[in-house]
Amino acid sequence: MSYIKDNLNTGEKINYFEKPSIKPVIVVFFIFVPVIIFILWVLGYNPIIFTTIFAVIFLLGTLTTIYVTEYAITNKRVITKRGLIVRIVEEMNLGSIEGVNFGQGIFGRIFNYGSIIISGRGTSNVHFKDIENLKNEHIKNVI
Repeated sequence: MSYIKDNLNTGEKINYFEKPSIKPVIVVFFIFVPVIIFILWVLGYNPIIFTTIFAVIFLLGTLTTIYVTEYAITNKRVITKRGLIVRIVEEMNLGSIEGVNFGQGIFGRIFNYGSIIISGRGTSNVHFKDIENLKNEHIKNVI
């Protein structure tokens, strides 16, 4: 079950719930694997063995990160939860929000994903990293 859904306050409802997109993982994977294969081939190593080991470790790590990361906007707070063994939770009351920034790199623009940084009073920030459909009006209207 979801950590955020299990830890809502009394009367709190989730207006938006999301996990990170797999699109950035796919983009990075298909850019770096051919580069690694080429470099290993030029250096005289067997690229298949090393690339397979790299791919398995990379995919297991990033898919685990995606699986355990959660983002939510409730009627009272903005919450992020990251981590499998060490849990990191960031939250901010909706009344404390001072700014919302959206960011997309070139691949984010092409494949429609990006990040949201919600800043509040003081130095606190809540990051929603690699969210799909960043142009979604629902996200902007919820905050």
